[in-house]
Amino acid sequence: MSALMRSTDWSKTKLGPVENWPRSLKTMLGVVLGSRFPMLLWWGPELLHLYNDAYRPILRDKHPASLAAPAAQVWSEVWDVAGPMARSVQEGGPATWTEDLQLFISSGGMAEETYFTFSYSPVPGDDGAIGGLLNTVQETTAKVQSERQIRMLHDLSARAAEGKTEEEAYRVAAETLSANELDLPFVLFYLLDEKGEDAQLVAVSGWKDYQGPAKPVHLPIAQHMTAVSWPLAEVVRTPRELVVEDLAARFGPLPAGRWNARPNQAIVLPLSRAGRSTPYALLVAGVSPHRALDNRYLRFFRATAAQVMSAIATARAYEAETNRAEALAEIDRAKTTFFSNVSHEFRTPLTLLLGPLEMLLAEATLGGETRERLGQMQRNALRLLRLVNALLDFSRMEAGRHSARFVPTDLARYTADLASAFHSAFNKAGLSFAVDCRSLAAPIYVDRDMWEKIVMNLLSNALKFTFEGGVSVRLAPAEGGALLIVKDTGIGIPRGEQSKLFHRFHRVEGARSRSYEGTGIGLALVHELVALHGGTIRVASDEGKGTEFAVMLRAGRDHLPPEHVAEASDASTVPRSAAAYLDEALQWLPYESRAVASPPAKLSARVLVADDNSDLRTFLSSLLTPHYEVQAVVDGRQALAAVQARKPDLVLSDVMMPNLDGLGLVRALRENPETRTLPVILLSARAGQEASLEGLAAGADDYLAKPFTSQELLARVRTHLTMARARDELVTKLTQANEDLRAFNSSVSHDLRAPLRALDGFAGILEEDHAAELNDEARRKIRIIRDSVQRMADIVDALLALSRIGYQVVKKERFDTGALVARICTELTTSDTGADADISIGSLPQTLADQTLLRQVWVNLISNALKYSSTRVRPRVQISGFDKGEESVFCIKDNGVGFDMSNIDRLFGVFQRLHRSEEFSGTGIGLAIVKRIVEKHLGRVWAESTLNEGAAFFFSLPRQNESER
Repeated sequence: MSALMRSTDWSKTKLGPVENWPRSLKTMLGVVLGSRFPMLLWWGPELLHLYNDAYRPILRDKHPASLAAPAAQVWSEVWDVAGPMARSVQEGGPATWTEDLQLFISSGGMAEETYFTFSYSPVPGDDGAIGGLLNTVQETTAKVQSERQIRMLHDLSARAAEGKTEEEAYRVAAETLSANELDLPFVLFYLLDEKGEDAQLVAVSGWKDYQGPAKPVHLPIAQHMTAVSWPLAEVVRTPRELVVEDLAARFGPLPAGRWNARPNQAIVLPLSRAGRSTPYALLVAGVSPHRALDNRYLRFFRATAAQVMSAIATARAYEAETNRAEALAEIDRAKTTFFSNVSHEFRTPLTLLLGPLEMLLAEATLGGETRERLGQMQRNALRLLRLVNALLDFSRMEAGRHSARFVPTDLARYTADLASAFHSAFNKAGLSFAVDCRSLAAPIYVDRDMWEKIVMNLLSNALKFTFEGGVSVRLAPAEGGALLIVKDTGIGIPRGEQSKLFHRFHRVEGARSRSYEGTGIGLALVHELVALHGGTIRVASDEGKGTEFAVMLRAGRDHLPPEHVAEASDASTVPRSAAAYLDEALQWLPYESRAVASPPAKLSARVLVADDNSDLRTFLSSLLTPHYEVQAVVDGRQALAAVQARKPDLVLSDVMMPNLDGLGLVRALRENPETRTLPVILLSARAGQEASLEGLAAGADDYLAKPFTSQELLARVRTHLTMARARDELVTKLTQANEDLRAFNSSVSHDLRAPLRALDGFAGILEEDHAAELNDEARRKIRIIRDSVQRMADIVDALLALSRIGYQVVKKERFDTGALVARICTELTTSDTGADADISIGSLPQTLADQTLLRQVWVNLISNALKYSSTRVRPRVQISGFDKGEESVFCIKDNGVGFDMSNIDRLFGVFQRLHRSEEFSGTGIGLAIVKRIVEKHLGRVWAESTLNEGAAFFFSLPRQNESER
């Protein structure tokens, strides 16, 4: 600006020649030009423009015509705002200060939205009067617009939770965006159908009353759209944002905005799910007619689209979770209804089971074994009846048809009587058991059958999950009623599981317990029964330390439904179903592993039975004892210890057991070489193909769903024992055959190599010591003999190496594949074959394998790549590898002669050569060795090639041991 002012002929301006300027003007102008802050000096009555370099960008395209021009002329579009402020200072008023003032200034043919913080200060002339004004100014357009946009994006994020469905999320987004008309004159959201063939308008911002061609309700997504439509197809296809120009020509007049300007540009942005390129919706946003579409503005549009996508994702996740919860609730209701219907049908046959059983057990003449078996039947029938009754209770409560009868009860005495039934069980378990039930001031109204179920379920639960310490039951007066606390020192409950503890059918997976049996409805039933009493139940637990259940019942009867309250009680306070709970609990208690009486010697085979259900364990043992020697244990951990102590001939195991389940037992047995082939039959109450496949996939030999017949079980045990004996005999024969093969290899190694060495030695003597006596033809024939001997030796060595692989033990270790391959390449490139080869080694994953055997694989494949190189180009070998799923895959690629893929089936066979021996020497065994070694590691090998364009050989190896998998 200093240079421009020096070159200006001021005599042609209203300021006149510089030599006539007042000293105060010259002084002040020097200050302005020397400042790096934007400054404008208005001088004289007309406020003529004089400014510095920092002020020039504020003028946009008004410079240089604005120099020495009157202020009212330069800023005519905003003088209605700025003029009165300037005149007030010019007329002697105080200096002004204005912050972030919005002004629409003319720039590039549009009224540009701008913001300024500035002050007007008087500048005295030489005569002491006000000669001009100093305008110090800072443009804050970017700051104000950015703050506004950040607020909008924040609001969009904050309101994301309001959209409970995808449709609502679009509506909330449109409402939020409509508050920022300055940046978004209009917004249209188009949702694509599942096929991506049609777009439907689902939300609008800014154009509520407009119904013209720019706002179609439906748009077909076609490759060739008419000019009078949004180019959605192109954005779906690319998928990238697209700026649409000249909206007036495309759609005709559009609604004017707040300052009577119409948008003439728009941007279409794709909305896509994370990880997917194809959009599910499109956002069409108008570009403000008061802003240039620069990078800062584009970043805002992209941020808006990203925030909308986040809001849609949140709504979809909420909707999916709601649907899932509703589906689970519906499944839960369906389960309850189904079990209720089934339970009704069970009660009649159960009655016909329990009645005759009770009559038979009353007979005094029964033998001990018969009485024991009848007792097993009665215990399990009673257990089934209790489960049936629990399910019926659920269905009645859910339907509001429960038959509760709340009567005043001495709750302390009744609870103590109920708890006392469990003394023997806790004593047998080696746990302390304390009961402290203090007298209450007044009876508590309870349904006695329901209260019995509450107490029995809580005590059964405590016994099931407590292995050390003890359990205490405490009933005491509490404010407004009575408080029952059942506390144990058991395994505790993980914090993440506590909120789901009272959900029906919920079980804590992997929790240690005395038995894996259970339906997952006990605590859910307790929760429902307590709620029927108008009470509350809470749980407090520390994992590994114990659990406390607290049941609060209110005093009086006002909180209970009057129709279910009875003042006089004809109900007995004697516990009704405590015996059934106790009998089941006693089945969980410690069981000594024991061998059952052995069968006759000619039938002898050892069977190990593992089941946590005492009655089933006893039944299986009694069923197998007449035929086999039987040992019975209570869970998978004991079974594993029993196998290690003395290996049985067959394992018969339940799937669902505490400590170590049946699937875990099978995996442990299969990981041990000593028990890898031990026959295992799994028993489970889970029927169906999926459950069977899960057991077989774990390594079991057979899977038998309960209930099963005795004859079926005996037949399967007999079959697998017979198969195991046959397998053992075959293994013995194979072992002997391997030993014979090893001895044969040793013999062949000596017997074949000795004459070969002799042939080569004598031929060498003739060639070297009698060279003078030999003519050229004789020397040529001797050389043929020596080459043939060497070839025969190579074939013998290769055959011996191939046969040794069959019986060689694989000793797996993890090693650095890259280091091994680098050493092999160094060795091979020092030979004549690989001297001029270009070998590149990429990043190779670690290998879990026998390093000695894998070295042979790499040597054979890399040597192969070098040997079959083309004479036309320099040999190039590329070695690469990567992890894919549970495998590591390696590739050796060359630019050699390749092979015809029609011969791929012969490629890895013994003595299979795809090229003439005159062209390429070799034994025809190298690739067969590669295949044998890789398959011995449970891997795969394959190849791809185009004749005369090179070949690529691949092999894969498992990344983990079987035990790690």
